[in-house]
Amino acid sequence: MNGTVCLICGTDDYLVDSAARERINQLVPESERTFGVEIIDGRKDTGDEVRKAVDACMEAVQTPGFLGAHKVTWLRDATFLAGGGRVSETIAAKEAVEKLTGWLSGGLLDGQVLVITATKVLRASVFFKVCQKQGEIEDFGGSSKGWELEKLASQRLDGLLKKAGLSMDSGSHSEFLNRVGYNTRLLVQEVEKLRVYVGGSGRVTVRDVREITSVGREAEAWDLLDAFGERNPVGVLATLNRMDGQKGVGIMVATMLEKRVRELLVLREAFERKWVTGGTGGACAWAPDLPPEAEALLNALPVNPKTINAWSLKTRLPHALKYKLQELRIARFRLLELREKLVSTGLPERFLLETTLLRIIGNRTRPAGATRLVAGAR
Repeated sequence: MNGTVCLICGTDDYLVDSAARERINQLVPESERTFGVEIIDGRKDTGDEVRKAVDACMEAVQTPGFLGAHKVTWLRDATFLAGGGRVSETIAAKEAVEKLTGWLSGGLLDGQVLVITATKVLRASVFFKVCQKQGEIEDFGGSSKGWELEKLASQRLDGLLKKAGLSMDSGSHSEFLNRVGYNTRLLVQEVEKLRVYVGGSGRVTVRDVREITSVGREAEAWDLLDAFGERNPVGVLATLNRMDGQKGVGIMVATMLEKRVRELLVLREAFERKWVTGGTGGACAWAPDLPPEAEALLNALPVNPKTINAWSLKTRLPHALKYKLQELRIARFRLLELREKLVSTGLPERFLLETTLLRIIGNRTRPAGATRLVAGAR
């Protein structure tokens, strides 16, 4: 076994941890894992603790396995590699990382194996580059866009459901992801709860999802998006009340709402141009033969709205028709303005959210009628 270092990183801690365990299982026979795997905890709160962890890691790597058995050292969840944090910016932590980097740059001896896991690592750091040169990296990323995370989560959910012997229609699938989010560990936990609740080889309904899955603040935000789309001020205020006091909720809500308004703008104009039909409670569908300019416009968007599933289209198109095009344009401007105020003023977050959203929603509850298209409005 050649000496090697393997860095496994990414914001999805479940995937990172699973990849590390799989790698270790490949390197160390099951019969030798009791004495052949030494774990060093990398979650440290002070610079001095970081220094001790790095020293312990280096010592463990250089200590042979019991009775000559294969050995792997696992520096697990090294939080001090992120940079910019309170601990990683201390002199002791920086010196410890420099020491570890310098040691790794010389390469490990034959038989020495080091696995390092971290949810956050500076990709431009010397440490990251040394790991690339001297070993290998499994990078699960940390800068994926929202639609990319949604797509990956959807694929993982499909795999988990198949393994659990469960099935979902598109509505249940969307409801589940909206409530649970995209973190793989949470997906695993909530699918297991559904398996126990529904039973093996069962079909999961929207009602099952709502009854058994846990609701996080992201799910509350989805409820807020629905209330906003319905122009329902009571629902908006009730959801904001449930979310009150959660750290960072203002920016999250403003960002999600601005994204949703952009989607509604596209759908509203597509409806005006007869590119999409429905929106009154029945089936919704895109026209089978769109003109070339329509296809070019939709393909140029960050996410082509034609790719959203039927359930989402049936939900969002009616919301788009609750607003006029001009109202949606103004709404987007006010939401961008809201984000700026949230970080630049001392006004209470709750006050800014309530006044902005109520101003956008107004007192209209009827579907907005057709409106004249304004060139260049997207």
